[in-house]
Amino acid sequence: MQKLSGVIPPVVSPMNAADQLDLEAVDRIVEHLVAGGASGLFVLGTTGEGPSLTYQMRYEMVERTCEQVNKRIPILVGVTDSCLAESIALAEHAATCGAAAIVAAAPFYFDVSLSALQDWFTQLADKSPLPVMLYNMPSCVGVNLDLSIVEPLSRHANIAGIKDSSGDWNYFQQLCEQHRDRDDFVIFMGPEELLAEAVAAGANGGVCGGANLLPLVYSRLYLAAVRKDAAEIRHWKDAIADMFASVYRDDNGQMKLIPGLKAAMEECGLCSHIVAPPLSSITTAHSQRIKASMPRLLAACEFCGT
Repeated sequence: MQKLSGVIPPVVSPMNAADQLDLEAVDRIVEHLVAGGASGLFVLGTTGEGPSLTYQMRYEMVERTCEQVNKRIPILVGVTDSCLAESIALAEHAATCGAAAIVAAAPFYFDVSLSALQDWFTQLADKSPLPVMLYNMPSCVGVNLDLSIVEPLSRHANIAGIKDSSGDWNYFQQLCEQHRDRDDFVIFMGPEELLAEAVAAGANGGVCGGANLLPLVYSRLYLAAVRKDAAEIRHWKDAIADMFASVYRDDNGQMKLIPGLKAAMEECGLCSHIVAPPLSSITTAHSQRIKASMPRLLAACEFCGT
C-alpha cells in the first residue's frame, strides 16, 4: 500500500431512508471530494455512521464508492464490529472491491484486558487481505488504545498506521514521537480543528469530517501546515471554527456533527439530511442557522481563488 498522507474525509453515508443508501448521492459526494483535493476516502467510519448501517448497506457503500473512485485515490474501509468474523468478512469484501486498507476501532460491549485487545487486532491483521489502520475512538467504543499495545501492534507487518480521535493531545504527541522515524506506520489526526497542530507534531494528515462539505478548506489547511504558512493556517482555521459554530453545534451548544453536516450538504445538493437511528435530525432553528451560514462558509474557499 502506498504511504498515506493529506486529508482523508470520513465520507458520509447518504440515504433515501434509514435502511436504504442513496447510490446516486454517493457518486456526487465522491466527485465533490476528489475535486476538492482529498488524498483518499474513508467509508463506514463514525461520520459515515458505519455501525448504524445494515450489513447490506455497508457492503453497498464499499462497492459503490470503489466503483465511482475507480482507483483515482485510495479508499479505506471501516470494519469496526463486535464480531471479529464480520470484520474479516467486510475486509475481504473491501479487498475484492479494490479498497486500499481497512480501519478498525476496538470491539465494543465486553470489557476485556489490554492483552485481549492486542490479540483481537493481531488476529484481524493476520487474516485481513488488506493493511489495517488502528482507530482510537474511546468516546464511541469506550476503549482507549493504550500506547503499550499500539507499539507492538505497529510492528505487525499488516498494520500500517493509526487514526487517533481521542482528543488527548499528550497521547497524540507521544504517538508521533514514538513513531517519528517510521516509514511503515502513518499517524492521522481525527479532531479536524487540530489538523495544523498535528502536522506540526509530525502527523501524516487528518481524517476531517467537515471535508465532506468543504474539502478545499481542509486540503488547503493541510498544505498550509506543511508549508508552515501561519497566515493561511489562520484563515482556514477560522473557516473551521465557523463550521463548528454554524453547522456542528445546536442551539444549546451541543455537538450535532453528523446531522448538522448532512443538513448542510443537503443545502448544497449533495445528499439528503436523513440519518440512521439512534441519531436524529436537527431542529428547525438549527437548520435555518445552517442555511444562513452557507454563503459565508462557501466563500471561505475563495481565499485561494478556487
